[in-house]
Amino acid sequence: MDFVIPQASLDFTEVDGRSSDVIHDKGRLKDIEKSFPVRIYKEKDKTIAAQLRNIAGWLYLSREYEPLLFSEYNEYFYKALGYSGTSGKDLTREWLDIDFVFKCQPYVFRLDGEDERDILNGQSITNPEIFTSLPIISFNKTTAAADSNIYINGQQFRIAKEAGVGIITMDCENGIAYKDGGVNVSKQCFLNTDGYNPIILKPGKNEISFNNINQFKIKPRWRNLAV
Repeated sequence: MDFVIPQASLDFTEVDGRSSDVIHDKGRLKDIEKSFPVRIYKEKDKTIAAQLRNIAGWLYLSREYEPLLFSEYNEYFYKALGYSGTSGKDLTREWLDIDFVFKCQPYVFRLDGEDERDILNGQSITNPEIFTSLPIISFNKTTAAADSNIYINGQQFRIAKEAGVGIITMDCENGIAYKDGGVNVSKQCFLNTDGYNPIILKPGKNEISFNNINQFKIKPRWRNLAV
């Protein structure tokens, strides 16, 4: 299997009188294309063609990124989309070697980072990876008369009073916040005076505190570089 390192999204500008380009970093990594080689053995009373059709239909049916677990990396999963055509030669009629190709996000995600944790006010959480993570956070906003605030390592994340009261879920990767019942409150949770402001968890220890909030839970979604 080939390893693929994600490419940084950069633009370069040539400047007269300067011997090196000016680098414009877009602050993101590009998706990678990952090929998984598979050997399909013929099952009794089935044809290789029928088996392949069933497998491909299952793998390529979704039009969104879906979790993809690979046995060689049993602590992580990819977020992948099966989208590329492929072919394999039926040489033996008993098995078929074929590559399944996926478009993958540039990160792999730790399985234990999908576990939701209850966080007390003033508690810390430790990111074991060398990359920041974009968590899913839920909490009960206890007042509509004042803003609520979340502090991560002293950085303030304001939840505007207009979000009202009740359980709010913040998906920090996708920039979506909603209340129970599906009411969208993204504007009240992510757009502060300094612009778009998602919560991130830095590598290492993260101190967490909050006010006008209880029932604080976090799914940290630890991640590392996909290869």
